[in-house]
Amino acid sequence: MIPQIGAGSSYSTSSTEKTNEMGQDVFLKLLITQLKHQDPLEPMEGTQFVTQLAQFSELEQMRAMTGGQENLQNYMASLNNFAAVSLLGKEAEFSGDRVTHQEGSSSEIRFTLPSDAAQVAVHLYDAGGRLVHTLNAGPMGAGSQRVFWNGTDDTGRAVPAGTFRFEIAAQDGTGGAVPARLIQRGTVQEVAFKDGVPTVRIGDRWISLSEIEGIRMSSIG
Repeated sequence: MIPQIGAGSSYSTSSTEKTNEMGQDVFLKLLITQLKHQDPLEPMEGTQFVTQLAQFSELEQMRAMTGGQENLQNYMASLNNFAAVSLLGKEAEFSGDRVTHQEGSSSEIRFTLPSDAAQVAVHLYDAGGRLVHTLNAGPMGAGSQRVFWNGTDDTGRAVPAGTFRFEIAAQDGTGGAVPARLIQRGTVQEVAFKDGVPTVRIGDRWISLSEIEGIRMSSIG
């Protein structure tokens, strides 16, 4: 008598991959063969037959779910890749403490305040960490804020073009610190895919798509 198909079946293939690929055909062939060669005096009980069909149905559902998840993952990865490439040349906004200054133009510095501040000062540092200029912005309300730096140091002399780090020193009416969230802007210059995850280069920094908080079509005016 041919062994029944089920949890106790001794049927196997040489590799897991082959079993997965031929599982459906093998199951049906063995089931038909089992029905043909069953002992007429001891036929397969209906419950055994139903149980085997249920096991096969569960197996097929699991395989279908796995395939659907893989297709969804591939689809989402394609969307992320397309989104990353479409950002090339656009201006992105993300958390950061750098501002790029170009000679002859003003640079915008953006940040947000969680509450009103009685006094706000912006400190700018060059690549060597030297304090270049301090902007006294006065009182500011809660929410998104911006100030403009004309590219001069504390003596009024123009500084060379480059990337500068900025800090926000804000205080409330009692002299307590008001923590600011710093915002950086820059043009997406390059896209790379690392371990299947798209990242973009803005200046000298690589960031993921999840770090980008906003996109602008045009450059800062």
